[in-house]
Amino acid sequence: MTQPFRFIHAADFHLERPLRGLAEVPDHLRVALIDAPFRAAERVFDAAIKERVDFVVLAGDIMDPLASGPRGLVFLAEQFQRLSAQAIRVYWAGGRSDDFERWIDAWPLGDNVLRFPPHRVERIVHVRGQEPLAQILGTSSRQRKKIRTAEFHVDGPLFSVAVAYGTTDAEAIAQTSVNYWALGGEHDRRSLLSGPVAAHYCGTPQGRRPGEWGARGCMLVQVDETERVRTSFLATDAVRYLHERVSVGEATTREQFEQILNERVAELVGDPFGPDLLIHWTIAGSSGLANELRRGRLATDLTARQRAAHGAKRPSAWTVAIEPDASASLHEDLYDEDTVLGEFLRTVRHYVDQPEAEINLEAFLAERHLAGSLGADAAIADPAVRRRVLAEVATLGVELLSPQEVRS
Repeated sequence: MTQPFRFIHAADFHLERPLRGLAEVPDHLRVALIDAPFRAAERVFDAAIKERVDFVVLAGDIMDPLASGPRGLVFLAEQFQRLSAQAIRVYWAGGRSDDFERWIDAWPLGDNVLRFPPHRVERIVHVRGQEPLAQILGTSSRQRKKIRTAEFHVDGPLFSVAVAYGTTDAEAIAQTSVNYWALGGEHDRRSLLSGPVAAHYCGTPQGRRPGEWGARGCMLVQVDETERVRTSFLATDAVRYLHERVSVGEATTREQFEQILNERVAELVGDPFGPDLLIHWTIAGSSGLANELRRGRLATDLTARQRAAHGAKRPSAWTVAIEPDASASLHEDLYDEDTVLGEFLRTVRHYVDQPEAEINLEAFLAERHLAGSLGADAAIADPAVRRRVLAEVATLGVELLSPQEVRS
């Protein structure tokens, strides 16, 4: 019979990457945005201590030591020391950012931290006292590639945890004998399998761009005496991107609309100790308000009023933008026109209806931009971002290609 135990599954700290996606950064939030990756990571280690876990598994992309500099190295050393003081071990499978081979001899981690080697799977038996508790199988990878699940060989009946960075699927996982797969390399939380064999991407503890919206954190994994696995999501993000969609009626006035936003903000900021919020508002249901938001000063005025009312509080609820639902505000007959505008909108709709159709804007970028954040944005890989961009493109096309005042 297995001894009950628990552990933290975390990944994708990316301590070297700042938050982005804001056209302007308010002075009072500047430090919070800079510190957010570190505060979120610290909350992961806080959770490990609070929950009295037996060990922590890190599944890659924790930190690029060159890009994060001394602050990142000192920060992780301090966090690992905190865990060591509580007799909590760390099992770390390196990812593309970590690249252990560049700095493995330059930084002592402590006796409680084990880094898995690249190119092969290493097996470690974790013990509590003198009793074997679980077998940990892990490997590091310098690329986000297909995980060779068949190389993770379980030895005996001891509960097994595989720690790996890269891509895989439920079919490949189901063919193994591993009890729990702790996966890294994806910023969104995702479950591949639950049951006798469990496999989860825990996601990143801190979103870094508007496409990474909603709560972010780590997984608390609990194993009972029958080897049944129960997972709990623990939110750790210090700053949270939110996309809020608000539906209003045609008769809604500007004053009523503002009141609706204020009430929604009060709901979102329910926890006084919660994260700061960066909110992108999408408004649907009223063509009148949509026109005012698109063409008049309503969006600018309301954004300024929301920032003044809620942006300087703690936690902050900073309004990034207030925009109409572009796709819902266009009449269907525009798509049927035998005009340049009609042809343009039908092309946009093709990419909306065919999400697998690639949108590649890299050819329009200079070589110096391809490796930076602009190059990453041009790929438009996130489905939510893709939908929003196409909706905005359709609206912009109407404004630029219509021979008369834009119809909505």
